[in-house]
Amino acid sequence: MAFEKPGRNPLIQYSCIDHDFIILRPDADDKWTNREGTKLTREAYEKKLPLMHTRQLVMDGTMPDSINGEKINIQHAGIFRSNFRITPDEIHAPKPKLYPLFESQSGRANLEMPNDFFRITWRMEFIDAQTNRILEDKSRMFSAVLYNRGFKFPATSINGIPTTRKSCDEGYLVIDSANQLFHIKMVKGEPFVRQVELPNGMKFKTIQCVDFSDKLYYAYLFTENNELYVLTPYDYMLEKFEVDDINPDKYEIRIYGDYFNFNVITIGNGFIRTQVVDRDHNKVDEYAETRPTYDTRPEGKIAQLLFPAELKMTDDNSSYVNFFLKMSKSYWWLILSLVLIIAQYFIIRQRKKNIRTEIIDLMLIGLTGIFGFIAVNIFPNKFID
Repeated sequence: MAFEKPGRNPLIQYSCIDHDFIILRPDADDKWTNREGTKLTREAYEKKLPLMHTRQLVMDGTMPDSINGEKINIQHAGIFRSNFRITPDEIHAPKPKLYPLFESQSGRANLEMPNDFFRITWRMEFIDAQTNRILEDKSRMFSAVLYNRGFKFPATSINGIPTTRKSCDEGYLVIDSANQLFHIKMVKGEPFVRQVELPNGMKFKTIQCVDFSDKLYYAYLFTENNELYVLTPYDYMLEKFEVDDINPDKYEIRIYGDYFNFNVITIGNGFIRTQVVDRDHNKVDEYAETRPTYDTRPEGKIAQLLFPAELKMTDDNSSYVNFFLKMSKSYWWLILSLVLIIAQYFIIRQRKKNIRTEIIDLMLIGLTGIFGFIAVNIFPNKFID
């Protein structure tokens, strides 16, 4: 079929048993294979990824007691399991104007939504949600601490997990107008503010706070240089993952962590790449696959022949509604435009019109192709006759 629906992306993960990549292809006949293409049964596939399929292996009685010479405690190993995903449209999306600041040490088992919300403009202001009034005492207290810690108002980026659906609250990571990074939270009603030292010139595309069971990191930090860092909670150190081309502006990023490794998966237009780092964030291995893109598939080639450009109100890399213009990557549409100019010439002759008065229509067809051809025939030029 000319307009066949593309298949789903494969899942490529590193096996701590074979020290090789194991691949799940949801739409393929051979769903489970290794890097070389050797076919696997579902059971064999799960055994090669024991830290991902722990429950099934325990049920089957095939969960190994030790891996790589280390005795495995299932409960302990499960603490290190983590999943993370970010897509470009989540980054290019409207940001909230107000944020809740939770009490980090409330003494309660569950977090409770506060009655006020904050913003950081010329100062840090707290606004009562019911009355819409500014809470002056609280605003002055937090603003004063921020000022004394060297914070430069206003904030340019506020990053956190503004929901009660998390195990605990660690506040927000905030970037000020001088590109300094601060950790801000509330502890027993008092402000906690800590500056994070950054290498000179380091800037971030996005900071994604996380709430993992191991509590080893506050956040994943994606730099303007397409590097990936994590921020540790005890010494506030930035630790770099030895991976490259991690660009959440363009690619979907997935990070799967387990007891031994992190699988950093990058999914872009026509490719998927998995880079593996160990628990010390040193690179272990990598594997990538390519697949046909829309432009190389039949429907894409037909579109490039018919249309010089595409105008949409939505974009895969953005959550905004706007006008998005995408020009054709091919010039095949120019051939169609030439054919349509010739066709329009004969239409003009058949209608016995002066060719000089129709030059603008012919130029419009030459520049816009089939769009112009349809327009000049549905809405003929009545100003020049």
